Amino acid sequence: MGLSLTFDDARPSQVDRGTPVLDRYGIKATFYALPSMLRYRPQGWKEAVAAGHELGNHTVSHPCSRNFPFSRENALEDYTLESLEEELIQASEALEMFTGQRPTSFAYPCGQRFVGRGKATRSYVPLVAEHFLVGRGFPMRPRTTRCDATWPR
Repeated sequence: MGLSLTFDDARPSQVDRGTPVLDRYGIKATFYALPSMLRYRPQGWKEAVAAGHELGNHTVSHPCSRNFPFSRENALEDYTLESLEEELIQASEALEMFTGQRPTSFAYPCGQRFVGRGKATRSYVPLVAEHFLVGRGFPMRPRTTRCDATWPR
């Protein structure tokens, strides 16, 4: 039996508080990084990689469906397979420059695996399979993003 611990976005709290706890117990994790987030704690992330933690690709800009308000200006519906592939390559190159290692795993932002809209919707799973050994998603399930105590009545 195996256990895989993964964390998304390379948030400062992950390297400030998370990696010390993991290191104390000899546990290694994969941190799916947005390259721009590494600038907040560059030394901490370099130490995490040196300690055996992995930095995986999570794209440059974390595109998700425009159904998420935070992603309306960076929506997967506005991407093509070509533009997303360019972003995957850019993120891998930035992570390789930072760590000296090319990422071998990828986490789908928001767990979503498509670009385009309507009849032009395409899966980008084949792109991930072409560039990485592993593509980590998560089970598609209903997610509550807001609670309205007045509904239903």
